[in-house]
Amino acid sequence: MGFLHLQKQESLDSQTSRSSLEETSTSYRYSKERCASNSQGAHKCLAILHGQGDLNVTALALSRGFLYAGSDHGEIRAWGHPAMQEGTKFGGGEGAVKCLVVVGNKVISAHQDHKIRVWRPSKSHPQEHRLVKILPSKDLIPNLVPTKSFSPVRQQHQSLWNGDHRDSISSLAVGNGVLYSGSWDKSIKVWRLSDFRCVESLDEHMDAVNALAVDKHNDLLYSGSGDTTIKVFQKLPDSPDDKHPLPRHALVATLNAKSPVNALALSADGSFLYSGQSDRTVTVWKMGSNEDGKREWSTVGFLRGHRLSVLCLRAFGNGLVVSGSADKTIRVWRRGEDGAHSCVAVMAGHSGPVKSLWVLSDMAMGAMVYSGSMDGDVRIWWLPEDERDCLSSDEGFSDGPVVLNWRSD
Repeated sequence: MGFLHLQKQESLDSQTSRSSLEETSTSYRYSKERCASNSQGAHKCLAILHGQGDLNVTALALSRGFLYAGSDHGEIRAWGHPAMQEGTKFGGGEGAVKCLVVVGNKVISAHQDHKIRVWRPSKSHPQEHRLVKILPSKDLIPNLVPTKSFSPVRQQHQSLWNGDHRDSISSLAVGNGVLYSGSWDKSIKVWRLSDFRCVESLDEHMDAVNALAVDKHNDLLYSGSGDTTIKVFQKLPDSPDDKHPLPRHALVATLNAKSPVNALALSADGSFLYSGQSDRTVTVWKMGSNEDGKREWSTVGFLRGHRLSVLCLRAFGNGLVVSGSADKTIRVWRRGEDGAHSCVAVMAGHSGPVKSLWVLSDMAMGAMVYSGSMDGDVRIWWLPEDERDCLSSDEGFSDGPVVLNWRSD
């Protein structure tokens, strides 16, 4: 991984890191800030993209060329990656950004105003991102359309078409040629990526859909909700007779959590599912098979340590899970050979709830963890692959991270 190589060889040296950042981000004001003394573990905070108190970082996404951060102002900020040079911003005023995903050269954002927006870097100016599509693609006026065009949905609402979410879009997930969007209106919409057409609506939840996760190996979709359940949908094969095949999904299982589900993450092979919940725990689910060969899921553990709700999760590497919480901390959990999990690091430093996480993993070098918080900051951490290898890791680090004021005039 190029970024991990850069951090290991250059950014771990304070002078090299500072010099490199100054060359690419001369308009930023730099200062030194010590990492919080109550952090535990061998990890290090390398950099802080420092915002202002009136800004909440609500979503993160990483592409090959950019790190993106969405805010509750509807603004999306992009930093060049891996150099983290001065970033541009786009969007704003469209409703808070609730989630971000990157598909190819497109950035897809979900918003509080019930819309999904698709952005693409300009060919002539790659730093600039332009709006290329809004989903649903047009607003229809009910009183100009015959009544028979409406389809009934729950709670006696009427929806003109499946792509029209009626509340904040809280989550996005991509897999098997489709985009999934989960909403506080209790529904999940399925969008075909080839033309961004809404082809299906899944309406199995009784409360807001807060999280989605896709198991691409097994064609499964997981959805976590405020109704304290996790629904498991199987993507069915396309009909060979259909000239324009549309994805279809069947509900195959309902997992009962003990409190509202805020976040989901899957292990690399899809055998372990992690759900972050409002009761401060991360529940570990394992997928297996019964005597008839059908899939079934069982609870195999609870990860406890956070003092407030778990808001975001990422699973990566060989049995590693990162959780962010409203208690302002990030915890790193490792799954042992016996299947039991233990907390190997606590990252402290944010002054607000940790709302979003992203991980760039390299088995040989460790991982870079990106955290976005309601304090307006994005923090970049280095996490070793094996904590036992980092007893002397302080030798290459400065006393504190490089701080970039990314909201400066």
